[in-house]
Amino acid sequence: MSKVFIVLVNYTKYKDTIECLESVLKSSYQNFEVIIIDNSPNDESEYNIRRWLKGEYNCSEINTLFPELVYPMLGKPISYTYLKEAQLEKAEPAPNKVLFIKAINRGFAAANNLAFKYILKSANQSSFVWLLNNDTVIEKETLKNMINFYKNNDPVYVIGSKLKYYYKKEALQAICGRYNKWLGSTYHIGDGEIDRGQYNNYVMSNDNYIVGASIFFPIVFLSTVGVMNEDYFLYYEEMDWILTGRKYGFKIALEPTAIVYHKEGASIEGASLNGKNKDKSVADYFSIVNRLKFTKKWYPQCTVSVTIGVFYALLKRLLKGRVRFVTRVTKAVVKVLFTSYTGKI
Repeated sequence: MSKVFIVLVNYTKYKDTIECLESVLKSSYQNFEVIIIDNSPNDESEYNIRRWLKGEYNCSEINTLFPELVYPMLGKPISYTYLKEAQLEKAEPAPNKVLFIKAINRGFAAANNLAFKYILKSANQSSFVWLLNNDTVIEKETLKNMINFYKNNDPVYVIGSKLKYYYKKEALQAICGRYNKWLGSTYHIGDGEIDRGQYNNYVMSNDNYIVGASIFFPIVFLSTVGVMNEDYFLYYEEMDWILTGRKYGFKIALEPTAIVYHKEGASIEGASLNGKNKDKSVADYFSIVNRLKFTKKWYPQCTVSVTIGVFYALLKRLLKGRVRFVTRVTKAVVKVLFTSYTGKI
């Protein structure tokens, strides 16, 4: 029975993480270890997640739209190992259900890489890794269905889940994404459509990508391709990583029976479907800068057209009065334009 290492990155949203974990721990497939990387700038998430693991957390604080997947709360305590980032290199694998790593925030890729280095020491050749966003809830059969994918397919595939909106669970968020290399733009296939199984036989092509909320792969992908590129900090790191995998012959596919309900991305112009506003400035910065960085590395022939698109996006923000933001991004964009990147396939 293959072991699965499930990696969750937490940044201040401990309630989301706890809700996600309650659904994960109720999976029909139970041979897994959860690795939580806490990038939070304070100790609030660490304090509350560890209280939850010990059975000291007030579970009435978890408001969920999926009580059938989250409740009843599992018995506690749950065996876990706690490590600070500096301790990880010398840490030996432990037979606990959960590994909690307190880390310095150096971005999403760096957080995942901490987990990867531990996994490479702990896994065997039949193991799998699942990168799962912490603001998700999964169905009980999701993990088992992803494992079953490999009973009928070679281990050259990285697979994505069918993502559905947490706040509108009958609607698709994405079955995958599509990337336009000439514009440097992305969009989600199926976004907002009612799920009637219309994409269950979808075959991914070279311009598709797996949406990062759920990425599942055999350990051979990690041992062959290596860890993620930390230069991105946020956005495009998974696409960069999987394109690197394609150089080694790996492919991508959808497992339509692996259902994941995702909160993030359900927002329109800063207002999410639950009605709460979000500060998008950091995400906006990396979305613009990394779009160009990714293009220069993988599709240098598209640099001119993507650069025009980037400055058009900056002009729109300038007209909205975001002068300081535009100045900061422009400096970063100029630096990218005069930096050499390699990786074209």
